[in-house]
Amino acid sequence: MSDDTTDLSDETISPGMGPPRGAIKLKLAMELSRWAGSAQSFRAFFPAPIKGEGSYHNVYTPLQIRQARLRMMGIEHEPQRPLGLMPPIIYCRMAKGGVGKTTIAANIASCMAMQGHRVLMIDADPQASLTSLFGIDWTSEKIRHIGHALRDHEQGRPVVFDESILRPIYPDGMLDLLASDITLANIESWLSTIMNREAVVERLFKAYVELWSAYDVIVIDSAPGSSQLSNALMYAAKRVLAVVMLDGQSIKAMEVLAHNLHELNRAYPELRATVHLVANGYDARQTTCQASLEILRAAYPGMIDPCIIPRYASFARQVSLYSDAESGPILEREPNSPAAKAIIDLTRSLVGFFDVKLAEQIPVVPDSTRARRKG
Repeated sequence: MSDDTTDLSDETISPGMGPPRGAIKLKLAMELSRWAGSAQSFRAFFPAPIKGEGSYHNVYTPLQIRQARLRMMGIEHEPQRPLGLMPPIIYCRMAKGGVGKTTIAANIASCMAMQGHRVLMIDADPQASLTSLFGIDWTSEKIRHIGHALRDHEQGRPVVFDESILRPIYPDGMLDLLASDITLANIESWLSTIMNREAVVERLFKAYVELWSAYDVIVIDSAPGSSQLSNALMYAAKRVLAVVMLDGQSIKAMEVLAHNLHELNRAYPELRATVHLVANGYDARQTTCQASLEILRAAYPGMIDPCIIPRYASFARQVSLYSDAESGPILEREPNSPAAKAIIDLTRSLVGFFDVKLAEQIPVVPDSTRARRKG
């Protein structure tokens, strides 16, 4: 694994210190806001940083980043996304486990929220790894998951999206999670009885579109392999983010996923579902990694994200060995690490590819340039 030892003293905010989850310090806030000016001008531009029990200087929440980025675009009051407009969906899927799919899903969702986007995560994996990574112990808590919502809707019952099903991870609605647990596996037998089951998730999205339209993006973590639920999620998302570890087994699994996508498009020609690949686990010391990358580029031209994710030990440290409450994505746990920088770069690339906007707004000039004009 790559040596990514890092000094955590500058940016890390440890659990229980006071600031809310997702709050970041000055250096990272400037980076994620794309601020090109000085730290002094950044402080002056922002609202007052958070203060808690003690001193938390230059600490900013995702909501404050959002408000400031909108001001950089000349927007003083947050516009409402059009009701009825579904946000982009980033559906993370792979035909095998162990490729880092949940790690990518969790980290890009967290990073987008810290950049000021309102993000909803959906854990669609009965293993509930995404749920655990964000500190929820699904073995002891009562979980209402996407399976419950689908069944209630299909059986004509209203779906109540309270905090038992939509769990706030970062405050102010900046990062929410529709959690999962092992009982989600039971949805497969029920789905086999549903007419037009491929469209079951899309029907739920359409029925509650005003709820989903409050978010700038939805990030879904799917179970490995192929299932009726994973196909229904792919039908609703239209675009798949395939995470491919750079080894032979993962490349073969990518062939399975590509075939699955082809079969869905053949059954529903109007769907035109597509795939975008993230190459994960690159290690320059292993010749198989470069060979695998070249095979992928030849097999899927123009589909591989330019940001290749190296193999970092930091990713293994995201999940605490002692308590789910101490787990968290890389920008929370090791924000100065090379792994965090790789995630920031990947997230920015995916924001562009999936057309993720900030409150449906698109900056027309660089953020810091607009800010200097206003100043």
